[in-house]
Amino acid sequence: MCREIQYLFFVLMLFHQEFSYAQNSVSFATSAEKELFQSQDYASIIAIQAFTSSVTPSILSTSKADTFYDTHLQSLSAKINSKDSNKRKAAIIFDYLHNQVFNKYELEALVPHLINNNTYNCVTATALFVSYAEAFQIPYKIYETPAHVYASVIDKDKEIFVELTAPKIGYDLKLDYETMVQILVSSKLISRDEVANKGAKQVYQEHIRDTKVISKRELLAIQYHNNGLVYAKQKQYTEAYNQMNKAIALYPNQTFSKAYSYIASISQLDFTIETDKKYELLRSMLNSTKTDSLLTYSLVNHLGELTEDLLKNEESFEKVQSLLEEVEKNIVLNDFIKSKLDEYRVYMFTVFAQNASLRGNTISAKNNLQKAIDLAPNNDRLVTFYVSAASSYASKLSQSGLFDRAKEVISELGEQYKSGYPIITETKVQIILDSLVPIPKTLENKDHLILNLKNANQLSPENIYLQSFAADIFHELAMQP
Repeated sequence: MCREIQYLFFVLMLFHQEFSYAQNSVSFATSAEKELFQSQDYASIIAIQAFTSSVTPSILSTSKADTFYDTHLQSLSAKINSKDSNKRKAAIIFDYLHNQVFNKYELEALVPHLINNNTYNCVTATALFVSYAEAFQIPYKIYETPAHVYASVIDKDKEIFVELTAPKIGYDLKLDYETMVQILVSSKLISRDEVANKGAKQVYQEHIRDTKVISKRELLAIQYHNNGLVYAKQKQYTEAYNQMNKAIALYPNQTFSKAYSYIASISQLDFTIETDKKYELLRSMLNSTKTDSLLTYSLVNHLGELTEDLLKNEESFEKVQSLLEEVEKNIVLNDFIKSKLDEYRVYMFTVFAQNASLRGNTISAKNNLQKAIDLAPNNDRLVTFYVSAASSYASKLSQSGLFDRAKEVISELGEQYKSGYPIITETKVQIILDSLVPIPKTLENKDHLILNLKNANQLSPENIYLQSFAADIFHELAMQP
């Protein structure tokens, strides 16, 4: 077994590079971690070698990382005879780890804690144990309960269970429910109050009964999951999301999805985090949503508030539009989710229209509102806004002397909305009057002028501006010789 593979895990913890994975970016400590992460062949890879927390060299020195695994492997090699039974070899490893490596149990201990101060939990301890078991060709299994992991080794036809968080009774453990519940209490995975309230059998049913064998790939995922929770607690959300993306990629399950949803909630609702940062976090989450309904709902739920916050800054308009497109491509899409995305798009187009109106860009306002109405045709307030914007656009065309185009726009609007919107009629009258302004008020143009005034009067006989405009024209015509 080559030296680089033996302690690859530790080297991975020291460097931080960016690599493309899935839709966005997932961070790997080194290219070696990326290669291991994406590998489908875990048969010859020690689980702990790939565990990574993206820590800085100030937290974990290179020399410590390089020597930790080899130092203990050499010590074990001096204690283990190749002729020893698997049971004896495993017992030597177990005793050595608890005498020389494992000093203090901490529920949230990560790999750097194990290397720096010998603090461990069930995942890091189990991983290190099975790493050395594999190094000495001892067959083993890794078990996962809903709240815990432990291991076993095979000696001939006998399976010997190994609980790494119980130094006194953990080797050749008897798996009765009372012992297992007590281990969970000692490991701070459940409280004594819970046992007192529910009883040991009920607690066993909830936390231990659904035990299953997992692969090294899945054990690696559990470490990523644990890393993510710890990073989230420290408000290092970028790395928390990154670790959860890797966990779910390796081992999709509801426990991880719920944990990730929780991290998304506390980060997206944290008022101290800048909007652009929340945007990057939510985009990172898209690495895990494509086939995960729970995470899709979580992401879309937070997307609405993020969209509102981003749209407060006009410079973010394109960012919002591209985000909604990216989300739709990378989630589990159903009718409800689609309706929520449409709702966010309606809001987006409406804000685009409002800003365009403020700038006097009536065509942009009209076009954006048309897009919004296409998504929400029964939204009365939206239709009213659209009619107003389209009428303003027609008026602006008219004021620019583009009378035919103005009439075309307002006529189309009138056909689309035949009643209930007086502004359409008012705009039609205004366009007629605007078109008459440049026409000389001479007897040669009298018939044309009067015909258009009659058309305007049929549309709005009570229009005061029309009456005043007509009076001026008739006065000028009457003054003709």
